[in-house]
Amino acid sequence: MLAFDENRKYYRLCLNSPCKITLETEIIYGICKDISATGMSFQTSSSALIEGAVLLIETKSQDPKIPSILADAEVVRMSSMDDENYLIGVKFLQLN
Repeated sequence: MLAFDENRKYYRLCLNSPCKITLETEIIYGICKDISATGMSFQTSSSALIEGAVLLIETKSQDPKIPSILADAEVVRMSSMDDENYLIGVKFLQLN
């Protein structure tokens, strides 16, 4: 499903796809919630992430119309969803 907010330049594709996040030597797993041309958001139970952290993000698409992604990204925001989960927003630095 595509979503567009008038304050955004790019459409966001809403997903619920697993993603693997590497922070230095730590591997964190999450669920990609949405993605656009410039970034994405994902849900995770890890509290190890902070704003400004640089991550390697991998998603494996199950849909042949949506490519898998391997990207270097920077954490630009994070918010608590509940006692155990966080919503992390990242901007892409480089798509590999």
